[in-house]
Amino acid sequence: MLASGFRMKYAGQISYIHGMVFMFNLLALFHKKQTGFFANVKAVDQWLQTLNHEDEYEAQKQIIEGLTDFLKNHEAPSKERLKVLMHLDEASQVFQNRLGSAYFHHQAELKRAEDALWKSMTTLFSQFAHAYQLFIREIVAQRGKTEFSRYLPTITARALRYYGLHIKWGYFHQEPVQPVMWKRLHKYYQMCEESHFASTEVSLDSKRVSNCSNEYMHILLLDMIKPMTLKPSQLKMVDHWLDHWAHLVELDRDCNPDTHMHCVDLSTGAGARKLLEEMHSSTLRCWSMADLYLQIRKSRAGLSEGDWSEHVELGEDCVVPDCIELLDYVARYWIRPEAARRLHRAPVEDRMIEMACGVGAIYSCLQPADKHCGSKIPFEHWAVQDESDGGYGLVEARHTERAQEGKLVLVKPTGHDGNWEIGVVRWKRDGESGLPALGVERLSDDPKQVTLTCVEENEARSIKTVFLPKLYQRDIDSSLILKTPDYRDGRLLDMHYRNNIFRIRLTEVVDSGEEWVRTHFDLLGNRSAQSKYD
Repeated sequence: MLASGFRMKYAGQISYIHGMVFMFNLLALFHKKQTGFFANVKAVDQWLQTLNHEDEYEAQKQIIEGLTDFLKNHEAPSKERLKVLMHLDEASQVFQNRLGSAYFHHQAELKRAEDALWKSMTTLFSQFAHAYQLFIREIVAQRGKTEFSRYLPTITARALRYYGLHIKWGYFHQEPVQPVMWKRLHKYYQMCEESHFASTEVSLDSKRVSNCSNEYMHILLLDMIKPMTLKPSQLKMVDHWLDHWAHLVELDRDCNPDTHMHCVDLSTGAGARKLLEEMHSSTLRCWSMADLYLQIRKSRAGLSEGDWSEHVELGEDCVVPDCIELLDYVARYWIRPEAARRLHRAPVEDRMIEMACGVGAIYSCLQPADKHCGSKIPFEHWAVQDESDGGYGLVEARHTERAQEGKLVLVKPTGHDGNWEIGVVRWKRDGESGLPALGVERLSDDPKQVTLTCVEENEARSIKTVFLPKLYQRDIDSSLILKTPDYRDGRLLDMHYRNNIFRIRLTEVVDSGEEWVRTHFDLLGNRSAQSKYD
């Protein structure tokens, strides 16, 4: 047998695991079990110290054996036994992480040993989940009158975490979530709701804080993306993103198809599904994807621009362009922007619109003196299929390359000299006829081109931008659209509009595309063009 452990860049560990496939039962016969090492935290800590000299696989095997004995022990759950379990949980994660790294990064070398390692990991996750379940059942059975009842939020979150890990690793072997598992997860979440601790922050380990709602949502979101079609490394990456992003999605009892996109029925043995208008039940829990959508857009823009400074949550394995492609993949299943923005759409007949695509075309068409920008830029002509307060569903008579997802557009009725409306293409797909179809979200029905000048910088350059007045009917605050290089958080600028100059400070980005950002701003003061600030 080759040198053991990960000390030789996993080569020995891989050989060791191969050998363990055949020797597992044989070693169990001769392994002298230690007794009493689960009696208290001090005893289990001393036992764990001896595992540091073992190979990770062997150490984890011994932890599994210890957990098996722990689960078989007929001693009543107690505060001391719970502390032992939680300490073992936290200490074992170093082995989990190293073995997980071997699994994800050495698939080709593992070959037959991959199955043994997969079984070891899924067995460990299952045992920890069931061990925590023993304590949950005891607390429920005793109506919260046990000496460890105050730990219920923590042990429930940890149980959900381990069930989630078991489910994720099941996807690696094409194992879907079974109805009985969904019912168990729904029951746990319902208990958290009824006991009012679903959002209580607890410690999952020495480094990670979460809550039951986030862990439950994490599982739902991961299952929504057809996970068994992804490579293990891709699924691991998405799982890592959800560690940082699951809190952006909140479950609501009151379902509204105008704002919520997906739902889960706590009375069924199934996961998430699309929310439909005719769905009504007290067991439905629904959610919006607005905050998650914004996060994905920000992350995608940061990767496209080479700016990693604010996107460390994407992980070290996030490599452009594969990471951008994976972001686009999960967005298709999570966001469904056409559903998010349906606001009582009404079908439209015999109506055409003109469309100008891109920031440059928008600046040209919004110049006050230019009423005929179509002579300078090519317009696209689209038929309006349906319309709502939030935007348009459009179809075109030919294929197009300019109107792409994430593009800013101006639209107005064909042949009219009326005002342009500004929007953003949220989705593009082939319609039933095979012709392109677009979903355009309306950002403003009265966009204004304005000029910005720098206040604190030695730069006389004027910056073109588009001012979007507050859209009261949809409660959308005033904002500015700038080219991406012109945006900087906290930047002080003078905004020139008609005969007034407004002193503003740029604040948070609320939306972005490849060449633009839409940002809020603070108004610090204003004066006429002929006067000066005090």
